Amino acid sequence: MSFEPIYSYISEKNIQIINPVTPNDAVLDAALSSKNTVGEMNKVTDASKNVLQFLCFNSPYGGSFFQSLLMLEQKLNQDDIDMVYLFHMDTSHYDWIQELIKQGKKIYFLSGNFSKDTFYIRDLLVKHNIRYIHAHFAGLKYLFLLNVAGKLYSKQTFIVRHLRNHDKPRGFLGESLRKLLNKVDLYIGCSESVAIEYKRNFKIEDKKITHVTNAINFNRLNKFDNLKRADYKIGADTKVFLLFGFDYYRKGVDVVLEAMDRLVQEGHYVCLLLSLSTNKEVIESKIINRFSKIPDWLRILSPREDIASYYLLSNYFISASREEGFCNSLVEAAYCERPIISSDIPGQGSLNIPHTYKFTSENIAELKDAMIALMSLTDEQKDWIVSEQKEYVIKNFDLDTWAEQITDVYRSLN
Repeated sequence: MSFEPIYSYISEKNIQIINPVTPNDAVLDAALSSKNTVGEMNKVTDASKNVLQFLCFNSPYGGSFFQSLLMLEQKLNQDDIDMVYLFHMDTSHYDWIQELIKQGKKIYFLSGNFSKDTFYIRDLLVKHNIRYIHAHFAGLKYLFLLNVAGKLYSKQTFIVRHLRNHDKPRGFLGESLRKLLNKVDLYIGCSESVAIEYKRNFKIEDKKITHVTNAINFNRLNKFDNLKRADYKIGADTKVFLLFGFDYYRKGVDVVLEAMDRLVQEGHYVCLLLSLSTNKEVIESKIINRFSKIPDWLRILSPREDIASYYLLSNYFISASREEGFCNSLVEAAYCERPIISSDIPGQGSLNIPHTYKFTSENIAELKDAMIALMSLTDEQKDWIVSEQKEYVIKNFDLDTWAEQITDVYRSLN
């Protein structure tokens, strides 16, 4: 029987859920044996507190997600608590992961072989005296794997599942498997709305679910290049909108494209920057099917670590998502002083960023009107809006506060 993830969509940009593959054994063995890798303990660990972060994460950049984990590790290390990273597949080819290995982070990779990985995880639990297993983007298959490995470990562990999107039951069979195999001690919603809906949909007890609102590493956004519009063939008087759209449907790429097309038909000088971390060929094909070609007013961009460079190349930011657990990009855009437009859905509305221009999800006419309203702002109005938005997100989405709250969650499980 195949236990494919039933929780298969996520909110973080630059992330892709894929089936594990078996890494080259030589690469894996070298990673574990190198003096620069995490196979060696740097300090005596506390058996009652150490954390294994299990990551179904495959991205060319660590982004805000991994920055939050590094902040958490720093917080835990202050209390002599150790943190280990286990990826669901070999991602050691990425430069950012190589850099973490060189820094001495404790990083491991699964092979993709269920029986082999079961004992591999068990050995990691023993080696690092793990108390908490914190699973990110993990579906039923991986939660089952963690449970089996935990049964082979002589000490008590707590499994924490981080929920990053709203989710619904997947029918009788899916629910039966979840209840049978998915032993989770605590669920953490990335926002209050995610926790509330998951609790309601899956009938989770109050004591087994909580939420810790995501946060942003704003220092990351202070590093950027001053990109030139001319290099992207964008006129000086053109109004530029930015959209992240690795998931064509969930991110509402189709909705934004239609609104842009209507603006162009009405004579507005506009351009859309569409940043794609994954699925580029699929999305380009969908766009060509709709417009017969890539429209002249569209620029498709590759991902980059200094994402603030794209925010600053644009005038405004749009998140037209049909579903979001927590929209990092709205917070980032506000910090980068770009007026924002958001579909009015729970995961985005609960951010409560002041002066957000909202439209009913999938309503193209309302989105177009919001875009016109932004373009009509005077410089004075725009400066006032972005100033208040930036002040608000700095105050409410502090990464240090997030790390402290996650630490408190671990403590609550004892």
